[in-house]
Amino acid sequence: MRLAVISDIHGNAVAFQQAIQDLRDQSPDRIICLGDIAMRGPQPVECVELLQSLDPYIVVRGNYDHMFTRFPMKDWKPETFKQELALRAIEYDGERLSQEQQEWLADLPTEGLFEAEGVHVEAYHASPSSLYSVQYPWASLDDLDLLHKNEQTELVLFGHVHHAFVRQCKGRTIVNCGSIGMPFDGDNRASYAIIDIQNNDIAVQLRRVTYDIERAISIARESGMPDVKLFEYALRTAEYPYLETIANLKTV
Repeated sequence: MRLAVISDIHGNAVAFQQAIQDLRDQSPDRIICLGDIAMRGPQPVECVELLQSLDPYIVVRGNYDHMFTRFPMKDWKPETFKQELALRAIEYDGERLSQEQQEWLADLPTEGLFEAEGVHVEAYHASPSSLYSVQYPWASLDDLDLLHKNEQTELVLFGHVHHAFVRQCKGRTIVNCGSIGMPFDGDNRASYAIIDIQNNDIAVQLRRVTYDIERAISIARESGMPDVKLFEYALRTAEYPYLETIANLKTV
């Protein structure tokens, strides 16, 4: 069985369209999406529609999907730079996504548990216990061991950190497929994973796909998306952009 695992699209439909072309060439049996479909990019509607057109086997809720569909609370006011960014992104997407699309995002589960060719698989956005916890490629084995909840699990899939990697941890294969729309691992190509499972053997490809970054930035500018400078910085550098020092740069 061949799985395609995608995550962290973040409203970047230009990257997603190119990744889909590559993904279809791989002929996966199942497509797994690990969340963060909208928010922070200019085309949330297009990204939801593209994902639904793939008929994915599992889609789990990411922290931004959660934030967008549940916050802000009535009369809430941002108190930090990052909260201000989040509120502007929520307002932007809220003006574009239909009520039906918003309800679809809100109803996504927080986990996906399944078997593939007899291999037990757990799929999360960040971890079994949190949509926000962070485990980077250099995490300790003890920290990586927190990414599963069932002892029989042999394969764990997660996203969230925008760093693509594969690790072995105490008899389990841990796969982070990276980010389609906004990698932070120094490689600005769209990232996803292809996983082949046969006779209890697991083989992982971390695929990187070149796309038209300038077009994505142009769409963001033309759409009036807030904080476009940070989006541009992230796409060009493949580094985390949500810092006041970066927002204050004259150019990126």
